[in-house]
Amino acid sequence: MKKHFLGIAFALLLIGTLIVAVPIKAFDGQIKIGIIGPVGLPHWSPAGMKEGAELARDEINTAGGVSLPGGNYEIVLAFGDEKAYPTPDPDGAAAEVERLITVEECQYIIGGFRTEVVTAMIEKAASYGVPFIINGASTDELIGDTVGADYATYKYTFRLNPVNSTTLFYTIAGSLAYYLIPYKLLPLYGHDLDGNAATPDQVRVAVIAEDLEWTNTMYYYLTNPLVYPYVLGPNVNVTYSARVPDGTTNFVPYMTSLIASQARLVIHIFSGVSGVPFIATWKAMNVEALPVGINVLGQLESHWSTTSGACEYETILDFSGTETPIIPGKTEVFWDNFVAYAGTWPIYPAWGAYDGIYALKEAFEATGSTNKDTILAHFETPSYQRQGLNGIFKFTSLHDVLSNEPGPTWTQGLVRAMLVQWGRGGLKEVVSPVDQVYSKKWAIPPWMYPLVEDITYDGKVDIKDIALAAKAFGTIPGDTRWEKEADINFDDKVDIKDIATIAKKFGTVITLPLP
Repeated sequence: MKKHFLGIAFALLLIGTLIVAVPIKAFDGQIKIGIIGPVGLPHWSPAGMKEGAELARDEINTAGGVSLPGGNYEIVLAFGDEKAYPTPDPDGAAAEVERLITVEECQYIIGGFRTEVVTAMIEKAASYGVPFIINGASTDELIGDTVGADYATYKYTFRLNPVNSTTLFYTIAGSLAYYLIPYKLLPLYGHDLDGNAATPDQVRVAVIAEDLEWTNTMYYYLTNPLVYPYVLGPNVNVTYSARVPDGTTNFVPYMTSLIASQARLVIHIFSGVSGVPFIATWKAMNVEALPVGINVLGQLESHWSTTSGACEYETILDFSGTETPIIPGKTEVFWDNFVAYAGTWPIYPAWGAYDGIYALKEAFEATGSTNKDTILAHFETPSYQRQGLNGIFKFTSLHDVLSNEPGPTWTQGLVRAMLVQWGRGGLKEVVSPVDQVYSKKWAIPPWMYPLVEDITYDGKVDIKDIALAAKAFGTIPGDTRWEKEADINFDDKVDIKDIATIAKKFGTVITLPLP
Protein backbone atom coordinates (compact mmCIF):
# COMPACT_ATOMS: atom_id res chain seq x y z
CA MET A 1 0.00 0.00 0.00
CA LYS A 2 2.85 2.37 0.90
CA LYS A 3 4.63 1.62 -2.42
CA HIS A 4 1.38 2.28 -4.29
CA PHE A 5 0.94 5.68 -2.54
CA LEU A 6 4.54 6.68 -3.28
CA GLY A 7 4.05 5.72 -6.93
CA ILE A 8 0.98 7.94 -7.26
CA ALA A 9 2.79 10.82 -5.50
CA PHE A 10 5.80 10.48 -7.83
CA ALA A 11 3.52 10.44 -10.90
CA LEU A 12 1.71 13.59 -9.76
CA LEU A 13 5.03 15.33 -9.05
CA LEU A 14 6.31 14.34 -12.53
CA ILE A 15 3.15 15.66 -14.21
CA GLY A 16 3.44 18.93 -12.28
CA THR A 17 7.07 19.29 -13.29
CA LEU A 18 6.22 18.67 -16.96
CA ILE A 19 3.44 21.26 -16.82
CA VAL A 20 5.86 23.88 -15.45
CA ALA A 21 8.62 22.93 -17.83
CA VAL A 22 6.56 23.05 -21.03
CA PRO A 23 6.90 26.60 -22.45
CA ILE A 24 3.64 28.40 -23.02
CA LYS A 25 3.71 30.82 -25.92
CA ALA A 26 2.30 34.08 -24.57
CA PHE A 27 3.74 36.71 -26.94
CA ASP A 28 4.90 36.87 -30.53
CA GLY A 29 7.68 39.33 -29.83
CA GLN A 30 8.94 42.10 -27.58
CA ILE A 31 8.98 45.90 -27.60
CA LYS A 32 11.79 47.24 -25.49
CA ILE A 33 11.49 50.65 -23.83
CA GLY A 34 14.18 52.36 -21.78
CA ILE A 35 13.25 54.23 -18.61
CA ILE A 36 15.93 56.61 -17.30
CA GLY A 37 15.68 58.78 -14.21
CA PRO A 38 17.34 60.06 -11.02
CA VAL A 39 18.22 56.83 -9.22
CA GLY A 40 18.57 57.55 -5.51
CA LEU A 41 15.71 60.05 -5.39
CA PRO A 42 12.02 59.30 -4.75
CA HIS A 43 11.31 60.84 -8.17
CA TRP A 44 12.73 57.53 -9.42
CA SER A 45 11.57 55.11 -6.73
CA PRO A 46 9.43 54.22 -4.85
CA ALA A 47 7.08 57.09 -5.76
CA GLY A 48 8.40 57.89 -9.20
CA MET A 49 8.93 56.86 -12.78
CA LYS A 50 10.29 53.35 -12.18
CA GLU A 51 7.12 52.11 -10.49
CA GLY A 52 4.91 54.13 -12.83
CA ALA A 53 6.47 52.43 -15.85
CA GLU A 54 6.38 49.00 -14.22
CA LEU A 55 2.70 49.36 -13.37
CA ALA A 56 1.83 50.27 -16.96
CA ARG A 57 3.98 47.41 -18.28
CA ASP A 58 2.33 44.87 -16.03
CA GLU A 59 -1.19 46.05 -16.83
CA ILE A 60 -0.55 45.97 -20.56
CA ASN A 61 1.18 42.60 -20.57
CA THR A 62 -1.43 41.03 -18.31
CA ALA A 63 -4.12 42.20 -20.72
CA GLY A 64 -2.36 40.53 -23.64
CA GLY A 65 0.36 43.02 -24.57
CA VAL A 66 0.46 45.26 -27.62
CA SER A 67 -1.71 44.02 -30.46
CA LEU A 68 0.04 44.36 -33.84
CA PRO A 69 -0.53 42.73 -37.25
CA GLY A 70 2.20 40.21 -36.42
CA GLY A 71 0.62 39.16 -33.15
CA ASN A 72 0.72 40.22 -29.52
CA TYR A 73 3.93 41.84 -28.27
CA GLU A 74 5.28 42.06 -24.76
CA ILE A 75 6.41 45.38 -23.26
CA VAL A 76 9.91 44.93 -21.81
CA LEU A 77 11.60 47.66 -19.79
CA ALA A 78 15.28 48.44 -19.33
CA PHE A 79 16.30 50.90 -16.62
CA GLY A 80 19.00 53.56 -16.62
CA ASP A 81 20.43 56.01 -14.08
CA GLU A 82 20.54 59.59 -15.36
CA LYS A 83 23.33 60.35 -12.86
CA ALA A 84 21.53 63.38 -11.46
CA TYR A 85 22.05 62.49 -7.80
CA PRO A 86 23.89 63.46 -5.69
CA THR A 87 25.79 65.56 -8.28
CA PRO A 88 24.63 65.97 -11.89
CA ASP A 89 26.94 64.10 -14.29
CA PRO A 90 25.96 64.86 -17.92
CA ASP A 91 28.64 62.58 -19.39
CA GLY A 92 27.49 59.70 -17.21
CA ALA A 93 23.89 60.35 -18.21
CA ALA A 94 24.80 60.29 -21.91
CA ALA A 95 26.68 57.02 -21.40
CA GLU A 96 23.59 55.49 -19.80
CA VAL A 97 21.46 56.49 -22.78
CA GLU A 98 24.04 54.95 -25.09
CA ARG A 99 23.95 51.74 -23.05
CA LEU A 100 20.16 51.59 -23.26
CA ILE A 101 20.40 51.95 -27.05
CA THR A 102 23.41 49.79 -27.92
CA VAL A 103 23.41 47.15 -25.19
CA GLU A 104 19.77 46.94 -24.11
CA GLU A 105 18.55 47.64 -27.67
CA CYS A 106 15.73 49.93 -26.55
CA GLN A 107 13.54 51.25 -29.34
CA TYR A 108 12.18 54.18 -27.31
CA ILE A 109 13.39 55.98 -24.18
CA ILE A 110 11.25 57.74 -21.59
CA GLY A 111 12.72 59.82 -18.76
CA GLY A 112 14.93 62.73 -17.85
CA PHE A 113 14.29 64.58 -14.58
CA ARG A 114 17.13 67.01 -13.88
CA THR A 115 17.68 69.60 -16.61
CA GLU A 116 21.42 69.65 -15.99
CA VAL A 117 21.71 66.13 -17.44
CA VAL A 118 18.75 65.94 -19.82
CA THR A 119 20.41 68.01 -22.55
CA ALA A 120 23.24 65.47 -22.78
CA MET A 121 20.76 62.60 -22.93
CA ILE A 122 18.78 64.26 -25.72
CA GLU A 123 21.98 64.80 -27.70
CA LYS A 124 23.03 61.17 -27.33
CA ALA A 125 19.60 59.80 -28.27
CA ALA A 126 19.45 62.14 -31.28
CA SER A 127 22.86 60.95 -32.47
CA TYR A 128 21.42 57.43 -32.70
CA GLY A 129 18.04 58.56 -34.03
CA VAL A 130 16.22 56.96 -31.09
CA PRO A 131 13.05 58.69 -29.82
CA PHE A 132 13.56 60.35 -26.43
CA ILE A 133 10.40 61.33 -24.54
CA ILE A 134 11.12 63.74 -21.68
CA ASN A 135 9.40 62.89 -18.40
CA GLY A 136 10.36 65.18 -15.55
CA ALA A 137 12.33 68.19 -16.81
CA SER A 138 10.25 71.30 -17.49
CA THR A 139 12.86 73.73 -18.82
CA ASP A 140 11.50 75.43 -21.95
CA GLU A 141 14.81 75.30 -23.82
CA LEU A 142 14.93 71.49 -23.77
CA ILE A 143 12.32 71.63 -26.53
CA GLY A 144 12.77 75.13 -27.91
CA ASP A 145 16.52 74.80 -28.47
CA THR A 146 16.24 71.31 -29.96
CA VAL A 147 13.09 70.57 -31.95
CA GLY A 148 12.42 74.29 -32.35
CA ALA A 149 15.93 75.10 -33.59
CA ASP A 150 16.93 72.00 -35.58
CA TYR A 151 13.99 69.77 -36.40
CA ALA A 152 15.97 67.42 -38.66
CA THR A 153 18.32 66.46 -35.83
CA TYR A 154 15.86 66.41 -32.94
CA LYS A 155 12.59 65.37 -34.56
CA TYR A 156 12.35 62.28 -32.34
CA THR A 157 12.47 64.40 -29.15
CA PHE A 158 9.20 64.95 -27.28
CA ARG A 159 8.10 66.11 -23.86
CA LEU A 160 5.23 64.20 -22.29
CA ASN A 161 5.48 65.49 -18.73
CA PRO A 162 5.44 68.00 -17.12
CA VAL A 163 4.21 71.09 -18.93
CA ASN A 164 7.08 73.52 -19.55
CA SER A 165 8.44 75.96 -16.99
CA THR A 166 6.67 78.95 -18.50
CA THR A 167 3.30 77.21 -18.31
CA LEU A 168 4.02 76.03 -14.76
CA PHE A 169 4.81 79.63 -13.88
CA TYR A 170 1.58 80.89 -15.42
CA THR A 171 -0.38 78.17 -13.63
CA ILE A 172 0.80 79.60 -10.32
CA ALA A 173 0.62 83.23 -11.44
CA GLY A 174 -2.81 82.88 -13.02
CA SER A 175 -4.36 81.31 -9.95
CA LEU A 176 -2.81 83.97 -7.74
CA ALA A 177 -3.58 86.97 -9.96
CA TYR A 178 -7.15 86.03 -10.81
CA TYR A 179 -8.32 84.29 -7.66
CA LEU A 180 -6.31 84.01 -4.46
CA ILE A 181 -4.94 87.56 -4.33
CA PRO A 182 -8.00 89.61 -5.36
CA TYR A 183 -10.63 87.48 -3.63
CA LYS A 184 -8.90 86.40 -0.43
CA LEU A 185 -5.59 88.08 0.34
CA LEU A 186 -6.28 91.62 -0.88
CA PRO A 187 -9.32 92.18 1.37
CA LEU A 188 -7.30 90.97 4.36
CA TYR A 189 -3.83 92.41 3.68
CA GLY A 190 -4.12 95.01 0.94
CA HIS A 191 -2.35 98.29 1.75
CA ASP A 192 -1.64 101.59 0.06
CA LEU A 193 2.14 101.15 -0.15
CA ASP A 194 3.00 104.29 -2.12
CA GLY A 195 0.68 106.91 -0.66
CA ASN A 196 -0.94 107.41 -4.03
CA ALA A 197 -4.73 107.20 -4.00
CA ALA A 198 -4.71 106.65 -7.76
CA THR A 199 -2.85 103.34 -7.52
CA PRO A 200 -4.39 100.13 -6.15
CA ASP A 201 -3.79 98.63 -2.74
CA GLN A 202 -1.20 95.87 -2.77
CA VAL A 203 -0.34 92.65 -0.94
CA ARG A 204 3.29 92.18 0.03
CA VAL A 205 4.76 89.04 -1.57
CA ALA A 206 8.02 87.09 -1.14
CA VAL A 207 9.72 84.76 -3.64
CA ILE A 208 12.15 82.01 -2.58
CA ALA A 209 13.53 79.60 -5.20
CA GLU A 210 16.30 77.05 -5.41
CA ASP A 211 19.25 78.26 -7.46
CA LEU A 212 19.01 75.79 -10.35
CA GLU A 213 18.75 76.30 -14.09
CA TRP A 214 15.11 75.29 -14.41
CA THR A 215 14.00 78.11 -12.05
CA ASN A 216 15.78 80.92 -13.95
CA THR A 217 12.83 82.06 -16.05
CA MET A 218 10.27 81.79 -13.26
CA TYR A 219 12.45 83.68 -10.79
CA TYR A 220 13.05 86.47 -13.29
CA TYR A 221 9.35 86.87 -14.05
CA LEU A 222 8.41 86.82 -10.38
CA THR A 223 10.99 89.29 -9.09
CA ASN A 224 11.63 91.81 -11.87
CA PRO A 225 9.54 94.91 -11.02
CA LEU A 226 9.14 95.67 -14.72
CA VAL A 227 7.62 92.24 -15.33
CA TYR A 228 5.79 90.80 -12.33
CA PRO A 229 2.92 93.35 -12.25
CA TYR A 230 1.89 92.04 -15.66
CA VAL A 231 1.74 88.42 -14.51
CA LEU A 232 0.79 88.67 -10.83
CA GLY A 233 -1.46 91.67 -11.28
CA PRO A 234 -1.34 95.25 -9.99
CA ASN A 235 -2.18 94.25 -6.42
CA VAL A 236 1.24 92.73 -5.73
CA ASN A 237 4.42 94.20 -4.34
CA VAL A 238 7.42 91.84 -4.08
CA THR A 239 9.12 92.94 -0.87
CA TYR A 240 11.59 90.06 -0.50
CA SER A 241 13.23 87.54 -2.82
CA ALA A 242 16.06 85.04 -2.56
CA ARG A 243 17.69 82.25 -4.54
CA VAL A 244 18.71 79.37 -2.31
CA PRO A 245 21.69 77.05 -3.01
CA ASP A 246 20.59 73.52 -3.87
CA GLY A 247 20.62 71.35 -0.75
CA THR A 248 20.05 74.19 1.73
CA THR A 249 18.64 73.00 5.06
CA ASN A 250 18.94 76.08 7.29
CA PHE A 251 16.09 78.40 6.39
CA VAL A 252 16.02 80.48 9.56
CA PRO A 253 17.88 83.43 7.96
CA TYR A 254 15.53 83.39 4.96
CA MET A 255 12.41 83.22 7.13
CA THR A 256 13.73 86.01 9.34
CA SER A 257 14.11 88.24 6.29
CA LEU A 258 10.71 87.16 4.98
CA ILE A 259 9.05 88.10 8.28
CA ALA A 260 10.80 91.47 8.27
CA SER A 261 9.45 92.12 4.76
CA GLN A 262 5.85 91.71 6.04
CA ALA A 263 5.04 89.51 3.06
CA ARG A 264 1.69 87.72 3.37
CA LEU A 265 2.25 85.34 0.46
CA VAL A 266 5.47 83.44 -0.25
CA ILE A 267 5.93 81.85 -3.66
CA HIS A 268 8.37 78.97 -3.22
CA ILE A 269 10.04 76.91 -5.95
CA PHE A 270 11.88 73.68 -5.06
CA SER A 271 12.49 70.42 -6.91
CA GLY A 272 15.01 68.94 -4.46
CA VAL A 273 15.52 68.22 -0.79
CA SER A 274 15.39 71.85 0.38
CA GLY A 275 11.63 71.97 0.08
CA VAL A 276 11.18 69.90 3.24
CA PRO A 277 13.21 72.03 5.69
CA PHE A 278 11.77 75.13 4.04
CA ILE A 279 8.20 74.28 5.00
CA ALA A 280 9.19 72.85 8.39
CA THR A 281 10.91 76.13 9.27
CA TRP A 282 7.96 78.12 7.94
CA LYS A 283 5.64 76.39 10.41
CA ALA A 284 8.12 76.37 13.31
CA MET A 285 8.43 80.16 13.03
CA ASN A 286 4.67 80.63 12.42
CA VAL A 287 5.42 82.78 9.42
CA GLU A 288 2.38 84.87 8.47
CA ALA A 289 2.75 84.27 4.73
CA LEU A 290 0.76 81.64 2.85
CA PRO A 291 3.17 79.31 0.97
CA VAL A 292 2.17 78.65 -2.65
CA GLY A 293 4.39 77.27 -5.40
CA ILE A 294 6.40 74.22 -6.41
CA ASN A 295 7.75 71.69 -3.94
CA VAL A 296 8.28 68.37 -5.70
CA LEU A 297 9.06 66.44 -2.52
CA GLY A 298 5.91 68.00 -1.11
CA GLN A 299 3.99 65.65 -3.41
CA LEU A 300 5.23 62.65 -1.41
CA GLU A 301 2.89 60.89 0.97
CA SER A 302 5.67 61.06 3.57
CA HIS A 303 5.70 64.88 3.42
CA TRP A 304 3.06 64.99 6.13
CA SER A 305 4.96 62.74 8.54
CA THR A 306 8.40 64.07 7.60
CA THR A 307 7.30 67.59 8.49
CA SER A 308 5.12 66.42 11.43
CA GLY A 309 2.15 68.05 9.79
CA ALA A 310 3.95 71.36 9.29
CA CYS A 311 3.00 71.26 5.61
CA GLU A 312 -0.67 71.88 6.44
CA TYR A 313 -1.81 74.90 4.41
CA GLU A 314 1.10 74.57 1.95
CA THR A 315 -0.13 74.77 -1.65
CA ILE A 316 1.91 73.16 -4.43
CA LEU A 317 1.69 72.23 -8.08
CA ASP A 318 0.76 68.58 -8.52
CA PHE A 319 -0.97 66.18 -10.89
CA SER A 320 -3.86 65.62 -8.53
CA GLY A 321 -4.93 65.65 -4.92
CA THR A 322 -5.37 62.50 -2.88
CA GLU A 323 -7.51 60.20 -5.04
CA THR A 324 -9.01 63.21 -6.80
CA PRO A 325 -11.32 61.99 -9.60
CA ILE A 326 -10.05 64.48 -12.18
CA ILE A 327 -11.00 62.06 -14.93
CA PRO A 328 -13.55 59.89 -13.08
CA GLY A 329 -12.78 56.21 -13.39
CA LYS A 330 -9.24 56.89 -14.57
CA THR A 331 -7.27 59.27 -12.33
CA GLU A 332 -8.31 57.83 -8.98
CA VAL A 333 -8.04 54.26 -10.31
CA PHE A 334 -4.43 54.87 -11.29
CA TRP A 335 -3.81 56.36 -7.84
CA ASP A 336 -5.24 53.33 -6.03
CA ASN A 337 -3.45 50.84 -8.30
CA PHE A 338 -0.14 52.65 -7.86
CA VAL A 339 -0.50 52.69 -4.07
CA ALA A 340 -1.31 48.96 -4.11
CA TYR A 341 1.76 48.31 -6.29
CA ALA A 342 4.34 50.67 -4.79
CA GLY A 343 3.01 51.12 -1.27
CA THR A 344 3.04 54.91 -1.49
CA TRP A 345 1.48 57.83 -3.35
CA PRO A 346 2.72 58.66 -6.87
CA ILE A 347 4.51 61.92 -7.67
CA TYR A 348 4.59 63.49 -11.10
CA PRO A 349 7.34 61.42 -12.82
CA ALA A 350 5.27 58.32 -11.96
CA TRP A 351 2.21 59.78 -13.69
CA GLY A 352 4.31 60.65 -16.73
CA ALA A 353 6.02 57.26 -17.02
CA TYR A 354 2.70 55.45 -16.76
CA ASP A 355 1.04 57.73 -19.30
CA GLY A 356 4.08 57.51 -21.58
CA ILE A 357 3.99 53.72 -21.79
CA TYR A 358 0.29 53.79 -22.55
CA ALA A 359 0.72 56.58 -25.13
CA LEU A 360 3.24 54.44 -27.00
CA LYS A 361 1.09 51.33 -26.71
CA GLU A 362 -1.91 53.17 -28.14
CA ALA A 363 0.20 54.65 -30.94
CA PHE A 364 1.62 51.24 -31.86
CA GLU A 365 -1.84 49.74 -32.07
CA ALA A 366 -3.37 52.71 -33.90
CA THR A 367 -0.70 52.57 -36.62
CA GLY A 368 -0.06 48.81 -36.55
CA SER A 369 3.65 49.54 -36.26
CA THR A 370 6.49 50.30 -33.85
CA ASN A 371 8.51 52.07 -36.55
CA LYS A 372 9.75 55.39 -35.19
CA ASP A 373 8.89 57.35 -38.34
CA THR A 374 5.38 55.94 -38.37
CA ILE A 375 4.94 56.88 -34.72
CA LEU A 376 6.46 60.32 -35.37
CA ALA A 377 3.91 60.97 -38.10
CA HIS A 378 1.14 59.72 -35.82
CA PHE A 379 2.12 62.08 -32.98
CA GLU A 380 2.45 64.98 -35.43
CA THR A 381 -1.00 64.49 -36.94
CA PRO A 382 -3.01 67.65 -36.14
CA SER A 383 -5.95 65.58 -34.96
CA TYR A 384 -3.84 63.49 -32.56
CA GLN A 385 -5.02 63.49 -28.97
CA ARG A 386 -5.51 60.97 -26.20
CA GLN A 387 -7.13 60.83 -22.79
CA GLY A 388 -4.37 61.22 -20.23
CA LEU A 389 -4.59 60.68 -16.52
CA ASN A 390 -5.60 64.25 -15.75
CA GLY A 391 -6.87 65.63 -19.03
CA ILE A 392 -6.83 65.52 -22.82
CA PHE A 393 -3.26 65.15 -24.11
CA LYS A 394 -1.92 66.76 -27.30
CA PHE A 395 1.52 67.67 -28.60
CA THR A 396 2.37 71.16 -29.83
CA SER A 397 4.11 71.65 -33.18
CA LEU A 398 7.39 71.64 -31.23
CA HIS A 399 6.59 68.24 -29.65
CA ASP A 400 5.83 69.76 -26.24
CA VAL A 401 2.78 68.88 -24.17
CA LEU A 402 -0.01 71.35 -24.92
CA SER A 403 -1.50 73.05 -21.87
CA ASN A 404 -3.51 76.19 -22.53
CA GLU A 405 -5.53 76.97 -19.37
CA PRO A 406 -3.13 77.81 -16.56
CA GLY A 407 -5.51 80.04 -14.59
CA PRO A 408 -8.13 79.31 -11.92
CA THR A 409 -10.73 77.91 -14.34
CA TRP A 410 -10.59 74.84 -16.57
CA THR A 411 -13.09 74.62 -19.41
CA GLN A 412 -11.32 72.84 -22.28
CA GLY A 413 -9.92 69.89 -20.36
CA LEU A 414 -6.39 69.80 -21.78
CA VAL A 415 -3.80 68.41 -19.35
CA ARG A 416 -2.61 70.89 -16.77
CA ALA A 417 -0.93 71.12 -13.41
CA MET A 418 -3.28 71.40 -10.44
CA LEU A 419 -2.68 73.50 -7.36
CA VAL A 420 -3.27 71.32 -4.32
CA GLN A 421 -3.23 72.25 -0.67
CA TRP A 422 -2.23 70.04 2.22
CA GLY A 423 -4.92 69.77 4.89
CA ARG A 424 -7.64 67.61 6.41
CA GLY A 425 -5.28 65.45 8.46
CA GLY A 426 -2.74 64.72 5.76
CA LEU A 427 -4.71 64.77 2.52
CA LYS A 428 -4.01 66.87 -0.56
CA GLU A 429 -6.97 68.76 -2.03
CA VAL A 430 -7.25 70.54 -5.37
CA VAL A 431 -7.82 74.28 -4.76
CA SER A 432 -7.18 75.50 -8.33
CA PRO A 433 -8.83 75.17 -10.77
CA VAL A 434 -11.63 76.48 -8.58
CA ASP A 435 -14.55 75.55 -10.83
CA GLN A 436 -14.49 71.75 -10.71
CA VAL A 437 -16.73 69.46 -8.69
CA TYR A 438 -13.72 68.29 -6.68
CA SER A 439 -12.33 71.80 -6.03
CA LYS A 440 -11.96 72.60 -2.34
CA LYS A 441 -11.72 75.83 -0.38
CA TRP A 442 -8.29 77.48 -0.38
CA ALA A 443 -7.62 77.75 3.35
CA ILE A 444 -5.65 80.47 5.14
CA PRO A 445 -3.74 79.47 8.31
CA PRO A 446 -5.56 80.57 11.48
CA TRP A 447 -2.44 82.29 12.82
CA MET A 448 -2.68 84.55 9.77
CA TYR A 449 -6.44 85.13 9.94
CA PRO A 450 -8.25 83.55 12.88
CA LEU A 451 -11.79 84.37 11.78
CA VAL A 452 -12.43 81.28 9.61
CA GLU A 453 -16.16 81.88 10.00
CA ASP A 454 -15.85 85.05 7.91
CA ILE A 455 -16.55 83.33 4.62
CA THR A 456 -17.06 86.63 2.77
CA TYR A 457 -13.62 87.95 3.84
CA ASP A 458 -14.85 91.36 4.95
CA GLY A 459 -13.55 91.31 8.54
CA LYS A 460 -16.81 90.46 10.29
CA VAL A 461 -19.19 87.60 10.85
CA ASP A 462 -22.66 88.87 10.06
CA ILE A 463 -25.83 88.14 8.15
CA LYS A 464 -23.91 87.97 4.85
CA ASP A 465 -22.01 84.93 6.08
CA ILE A 466 -25.12 83.29 7.49
CA ALA A 467 -27.01 83.94 4.26
CA LEU A 468 -24.23 82.52 2.06
CA ALA A 469 -24.09 79.35 4.15
CA ALA A 470 -27.89 79.08 4.35
CA LYS A 471 -28.16 79.31 0.57
CA ALA A 472 -25.84 76.30 0.30
CA PHE A 473 -27.42 74.39 3.21
CA GLY A 474 -27.84 70.69 2.53
CA THR A 475 -25.55 70.63 -0.50
CA ILE A 476 -22.47 68.64 -1.42
CA PRO A 477 -19.86 69.26 -4.15
CA GLY A 478 -21.49 69.15 -7.57
CA ASP A 479 -24.87 70.51 -6.44
CA THR A 480 -25.94 73.73 -8.14
CA ARG A 481 -26.17 75.58 -4.80
CA TRP A 482 -22.83 74.27 -3.52
CA GLU A 483 -20.58 76.92 -1.93
CA LYS A 484 -17.19 75.59 -0.85
CA GLU A 485 -16.45 78.64 1.31
CA ALA A 486 -19.37 77.66 3.56
CA ASP A 487 -17.86 74.22 4.23
CA ILE A 488 -16.19 75.39 7.44
CA ASN A 489 -15.06 71.93 8.62
CA PHE A 490 -14.01 70.60 5.19
CA ASP A 491 -16.30 67.57 5.29
CA ASP A 492 -17.71 68.08 1.77
CA LYS A 493 -21.14 69.19 2.90
CA VAL A 494 -22.79 72.32 4.22
CA ASP A 495 -24.93 71.35 7.19
CA ILE A 496 -25.99 72.46 10.65
CA LYS A 497 -22.42 72.12 11.93
CA ASP A 498 -21.22 74.79 9.56
CA ILE A 499 -24.18 77.07 10.29
CA ALA A 500 -23.67 76.62 14.04
CA THR A 501 -19.95 77.37 13.78
CA ILE A 502 -20.67 80.63 11.97
CA ALA A 503 -23.50 81.54 14.38
CA LYS A 504 -21.23 81.16 17.41
CA LYS A 505 -18.99 83.92 16.09
CA PHE A 506 -21.84 86.12 14.90
CA GLY A 507 -21.02 89.78 15.48
CA THR A 508 -17.25 89.26 15.72
CA VAL A 509 -15.29 91.98 13.99
CA ILE A 510 -11.60 92.21 12.99
CA THR A 511 -10.24 95.49 11.67
CA LEU A 512 -9.03 95.15 8.11
CA PRO A 513 -6.63 95.31 6.48
CA LEU A 514 -4.37 93.38 8.82
CA PRO A 515 -0.72 94.51 9.06
